[in-house]
Amino acid sequence: MVRSGITYVLLLISFSPALISAQGTFSQYENEYEIAYKEKEYAFRLVPEFYRVLSGKGYVPSLNFNSIRWRYRNEMRRHPENPFLAFCIGELYRYKNKYEEAFKYYDMAIKKAGKNVSKHTILLELFSQRRLLKWQMKEEEKFLELKKDFGALSLPLLSKYFFVRGREAAQGGFDTETEKNVRISKELNPYNLGIRHFYVRYLFLNRRFEFFDELLSLVHIIFLDFKTRLHVIIFSYNLLFTLLAIFLSTLVIAYFIKYFPSAVSKIITFTPRKLPISMRYFISVTFMLLPLIWTIPSLYTFIFMLIIPIPFLKRNERWVVQSFILLLCVVSLFGSFQTRAITAMDPTQKIEILDSMQKSRFESKWIRKCDSLLTISQRDYSIYFLKGLQLKRGGFFDEAEKNYRKAISITPNLYQTYNNLGNVLFWKGEIDSSIKYYELAKAHESKAPEPHYNLAQAYVRKLRFDKSFRHMKISSQLNFDLITTQIKNSKEVNNRFLIDLTLPKGILWKEFSSLEEDKSIFPWKYIGFDYRIFSSFLIGFFFIFIVVPRVTKSINTQCPICSSPISKGNSRIFQNETICWRCYRKLSSIHSVDIQERLRDKIRMDAQRRVRYTAIFWGLFLPGLGHLQIGKIKTGTFYLLIFSILCSMLFINRVTKITFYLPFPKGMNFGLYITSFLIILLYLFSLLNLFGSDYEER
Repeated sequence: MVRSGITYVLLLISFSPALISAQGTFSQYENEYEIAYKEKEYAFRLVPEFYRVLSGKGYVPSLNFNSIRWRYRNEMRRHPENPFLAFCIGELYRYKNKYEEAFKYYDMAIKKAGKNVSKHTILLELFSQRRLLKWQMKEEEKFLELKKDFGALSLPLLSKYFFVRGREAAQGGFDTETEKNVRISKELNPYNLGIRHFYVRYLFLNRRFEFFDELLSLVHIIFLDFKTRLHVIIFSYNLLFTLLAIFLSTLVIAYFIKYFPSAVSKIITFTPRKLPISMRYFISVTFMLLPLIWTIPSLYTFIFMLIIPIPFLKRNERWVVQSFILLLCVVSLFGSFQTRAITAMDPTQKIEILDSMQKSRFESKWIRKCDSLLTISQRDYSIYFLKGLQLKRGGFFDEAEKNYRKAISITPNLYQTYNNLGNVLFWKGEIDSSIKYYELAKAHESKAPEPHYNLAQAYVRKLRFDKSFRHMKISSQLNFDLITTQIKNSKEVNNRFLIDLTLPKGILWKEFSSLEEDKSIFPWKYIGFDYRIFSSFLIGFFFIFIVVPRVTKSINTQCPICSSPISKGNSRIFQNETICWRCYRKLSSIHSVDIQERLRDKIRMDAQRRVRYTAIFWGLFLPGLGHLQIGKIKTGTFYLLIFSILCSMLFINRVTKITFYLPFPKGMNFGLYITSFLIILLYLFSLLNLFGSDYEER
């Protein structure tokens, strides 16, 4: 059950009027909801003793039915536009168990509300509180009709109201209510990705065949609407950057751990030879760990761990690291789109105002916003265009024509302006002039279906059915779904037969490219650099991976017995062979050749066993890390990549608005649990693979 007053809160925050005067006399429409609420309170408090019944505060046994009915009927004659008087009479009849008369007055209340969205909203809440489901459904259907009258995105707040009802119904397990409310919410705001995504997941979880149609529709919307493209840019960039950053970080950690002993063996060469070898090892390890401890946690830690293993990497290992550095660099270079997309979604930015204005119904705030923007730039095509569109939607055709003509004088080569000006002239009754401008629109863009569709409507008014049929056929060939889309989303009060066009996408993207970049966002505010400096670092690392191995050839030498890394500082010559000091200390004390060979085999087997156990140990920290330790590069890279994908799916929820919430009962976060479960399975398979390879070797 939806809590009482949700609609009131939503609409009191930012609901705005539906009709205004073009000259700026907006005052009578400024408080549309407040006026409707006062009418409702007036009707409820007309009879004080009956008010207790209407407000649900108690039972009043001694009501004078005829007197109350007479007063409400008398007020209905004085205030015929107040639908709540009829609602109160319906409640009076229902209170006396006269249901047929009550139902007639409920229908009368809906009819008297007309096209006033605020009145219908309050009536919907009243019917919902009293569980009058039949009239609740009638109001919901009425909202869909009003949506067609006012435009595709005319009622976004009301859409949120129905979405909240649908989500609460999903948590309570009421499937019918969930589907009905979310469907209405989607129809009232078809470009809201969150609502459509919720509906797609709901259909999928309930194994509904409509899932495929709705999924295709969602994909279509993503590539159709400007704002949804901004969401896709931000989400795709953050996901790719997070995935590549996590994978590259785990790869760097893996190779730093693997070649840490090799780096230590090279540093031993520069320690004093007079010191014992154990002390020289301690000094070398301390020298390696101090910079790591000093810089944690920062980007310099990553740089240190990235540079140290470069001379020791094998060719295929180096190729893997280089490839993902290059991919991360390419993604980082596209940071300009992400930072501008964040800025573009700021409600105070001009581009957000333009996009919202062209989708909204006629409202006073948009006219005032256009006037304020025109004081800054008096030759702005987009402002004149959208002001004309808003005025035309409100029925002020003379003012709309003036603004469209100013837009044409600024930018005369866009067919959208000629098409919309033709629509204004059509509604003014100047059919010949409208045909002229439709022809001009067609001349500027011959493959646009809208001018042909509008020409067909104009020729019907001229009784030229042959030309009307020809242009309608051309429009259907250019866009077969045009007529369906027009009936579903674009049927406005002053545009029932014609198609208005919005701003060309090129203008919005031009405004997009001129926006300032918001650099205090993920990931740049955590890295400390913008995407340009970060990309420069990655390019530098890429070339270091090319140059350093050519300078340091054959630096990664190993003991032929235990395979541990050796250098001049920790190696000895034994029987014309360079071995590590540990093997030398064990073998030099034995004079029997046969025992030496047996000891060699034992040291070699112990080293292999130690490597396997070490790989399993590191495999407990990261899946794939143990495989890289034993040289299984493809397998280890595969496990690390899958681990990075799953971790990025968990992390992306914290840096974008797209979450893993699914409509399960009791608010179960299915995405979090299933991703965590997959990570545990990945760990399990990685360890089983390590144990299996150990068993095969034995």
